[in-house]
Amino acid sequence: MDLEYLIRRSEKYSKPSSIFLFHGYGSNKEDLFSLEQFFPKLYTVVSFDAPLNLPFGGNSWFNIDYSDIIENNLDKRYKEINESIEMIISNINLLIEKENLNKEDVTIIGFSQGGSICWKLGLDYSSKFRRIVPISSFIHPSYLNHDLESYTNKLIYCSHGSLDEVIPLKLVNDYILKLSKKNDLTFDKFDSGHTISQENLLRLLNWINDTAI
Repeated sequence: MDLEYLIRRSEKYSKPSSIFLFHGYGSNKEDLFSLEQFFPKLYTVVSFDAPLNLPFGGNSWFNIDYSDIIENNLDKRYKEINESIEMIISNINLLIEKENLNKEDVTIIGFSQGGSICWKLGLDYSSKFRRIVPISSFIHPSYLNHDLESYTNKLIYCSHGSLDEVIPLKLVNDYILKLSKKNDLTFDKFDSGHTISQENLLRLLNWINDTAI
């Protein structure tokens, strides 16, 4: 399945670096694409629509209900998450070829459910992605291929609002701290809810500049 997407092409014409964006549950490709104006013009920026249409509007990367978060487990979503992941990788590979992108410098950024997709992509398919940026997202070993301790040397920026009521910080804090032991991981906490605050965006942009090739 070909995913719909929006693209801002780089001002660099030969094999530019790229940033792929993954929106949250019930949103669409226009949401995070509004951030493209802030990213350096040397990057090609792509924002995907998730494949599942929701009855009340918007899209989803996988089905979920609040019990998944309360129970702190994504085990029952494992199959459909992997189906979505395979679709995403196929679409990214096609765009890398079509747009002549630098496959050695691909960054993935996701918010909320899109951030959970980023964790899965970046940890289990790390050879394809140089930088992983999950924001205000849910992570749990149940939907990963390996134990958290086995993931090493990943370049990660993640952030969370201490006032987040959709995905409470306490549900993800321990897992992120475990990952920080063997990875180059920056974890910022902000006095905000389930959103990307102005301060969060500024810290993210600084991190992108600091870790650029």
